[in-house]
Amino acid sequence: MTVVLAMIIFLLLEMLAEAAGLLGIWLAIVILPAYFRYLLYLLEARSNGCEAPVPGIELFNWVDNFWSLFPLVLICILMWGVYVLAMDVAPAAAIVLGVIVLFIYPASMAVLATTRSPVESLNPAALIVLLTTCGREYLAIPLVVVTTIFAIWGLAIAGAPYLVIKASAIYASILLFTLTGSVLHEKDASISVDLPPAREPGAARLQADELRERSKVLNHAYGFFSRGNRQGGLQHLYGWLEKEADPDAACRWFFEQMMKWESTEAALIFAKTYLSLLLKQRRDIEALKLIARCLLVDACFEPRDEDRGAAMAAAERQGNEALYEYLKRQGCGVANIDC
Repeated sequence: MTVVLAMIIFLLLEMLAEAAGLLGIWLAIVILPAYFRYLLYLLEARSNGCEAPVPGIELFNWVDNFWSLFPLVLICILMWGVYVLAMDVAPAAAIVLGVIVLFIYPASMAVLATTRSPVESLNPAALIVLLTTCGREYLAIPLVVVTTIFAIWGLAIAGAPYLVIKASAIYASILLFTLTGSVLHEKDASISVDLPPAREPGAARLQADELRERSKVLNHAYGFFSRGNRQGGLQHLYGWLEKEADPDAACRWFFEQMMKWESTEAALIFAKTYLSLLLKQRRDIEALKLIARCLLVDACFEPRDEDRGAAMAAAERQGNEALYEYLKRQGCGVANIDC
């Protein structure tokens, strides 16, 4: 239903731009980037197994979102290339380029949505990793798109109303990004896009790469949180942590960085996952310090129900009677009357 709503919104906006004359040029400059930005958010959500995002005003915000303009720029360049080949070289060359673009473009958009790096989305190594990970399932994407293009072409030849053709074109683009995200999710390919360096790096290089990798993952998750998709942001972090060589250090780093955000809500939610890890390892002092720090930020903070007993046992072992009693009362729903 959300996708249908998005189709209707962008169809109406594009029709408005077409009917606005010269003003429509400026409207198109605003609408088209927002439309491609939504398609990338849709791909991103599908690749993480989340529901389609609801179109919002943030789509028209260019701050920190220049990376999402790349699909539009890339399409303009490719269309120009196809036109030049068709006019100045040979129509066959233009067809060959079109086929190559049709095959590579979904993979490039998948890398872009995952890394938010236009440069990385054109990196042959990253594209090969993604294509290899997806395997034969990837072939379904260009095949479905080609079928849809021919269907739209058939509608045009049959003299279908312009509104129907326009709506079909929007549907085809949404289908492309949705299907690409679904294939990524099926193969868990979004985690595999980033490649290790070809040469064996030193310790300093490893630390720098590790920090850059974690920053990239956290920035990606922040994109979900900033759009109100808390579950998508958490799933992205958890999926990456499953493959992290040192999840403890990663959890600690993620928590510290998230506590610096304007809102600490996401950090407090993530803290429960970090707390579970500490309690399972019986690292009592670190676990109790984490609880105390979270309580300073939010007096209603509490561990997960399944971790409450372990947290109480840790407090008891460390002789922290005040925290033990607090957790005990909290479990009974009487720890804080304001919560």
